[in-house]
Amino acid sequence: MQDKVKHILLTKRHCRDNDVYLIYEIWTKELANLNLDIKNMHLVPTLKMWANKEISHPSAIMRARRKVQEDHKEARGSLWEERHKQQEQVQQDLGYNI
Repeated sequence: MQDKVKHILLTKRHCRDNDVYLIYEIWTKELANLNLDIKNMHLVPTLKMWANKEISHPSAIMRARRKVQEDHKEARGSLWEERHKQQEQVQQDLGYNI
């Protein structure tokens, strides 16, 4: 999954800060591999494919995105830096010892 996500993040910049676009791109490729066009898919069959593990779970895609962006600076979007600048304050607000 990380290789798929990395490729998309490096080639489609709009996916770097938007998990919905990233999931769309992953699902588009997965459905194409099944000879299906996402533009012709209805919600219920798509959700059934998700439930039957025929397409990737969104949380797996997002987890892979986080790991890829952690390891590969060139895959990060503009929001990555902003989120990480706030990390220390959020940890303090939540009462974590840092």
